[in-house]
Amino acid sequence: MKELAPALHDELMRFFDFSAYADNPHWASCFCSYFLARDGDEHSAHTKEQNRATRSTVIRSGTGNGLVAYRLGRAVGWCHAAPKSELPLLASWDPRNATVTDVGAVVCFVVAPDARRQGVATTLLDAAVEYLRRRGMTAVEAYPPLASEDDPLLWPRRNYHGPLSMYEKAGFRETSRNEWSITVRRELL
Repeated sequence: MKELAPALHDELMRFFDFSAYADNPHWASCFCSYFLARDGDEHSAHTKEQNRATRSTVIRSGTGNGLVAYRLGRAVGWCHAAPKSELPLLASWDPRNATVTDVGAVVCFVVAPDARRQGVATTLLDAAVEYLRRRGMTAVEAYPPLASEDDPLLWPRRNYHGPLSMYEKAGFRETSRNEWSITVRRELL
């Protein structure tokens, strides 16, 4: 497990380019840049090349947040975890999020197809909680989908936020829900 840093640029971009979305071309253009957009429409208007360039720039700048999981020296997983104030899309959902500096958010998991169902996302979540704790967060939120139970064919399309059961096992508790997702939270005391 490694925290995102400029030195990981080539490895992470190779993971996104060749492994991450090998069985899910629907998400192949994202490059985990959705939560870096000001709103969903802005992200939807971007091409794969624009999203790749955004992710590349963020990694090289050293301002990116997240963790990369490795197995046998190969990147097999990614978790986008950051202070809520550093995720512009969350501010578009609720402007108060832009000023919340002590709550983190876990917003995305991508696990290589050959590494799924082997605990990679759970390990990434545990590391993300500790990463955000070290960043001074007092709580962590996440947003698993409402209908996220185990259809293996739909998992990559619906569960990129991580399944509710994983968060519950990690001590997160539901705080609210809407028609698409459940907000779960874990206090870091």
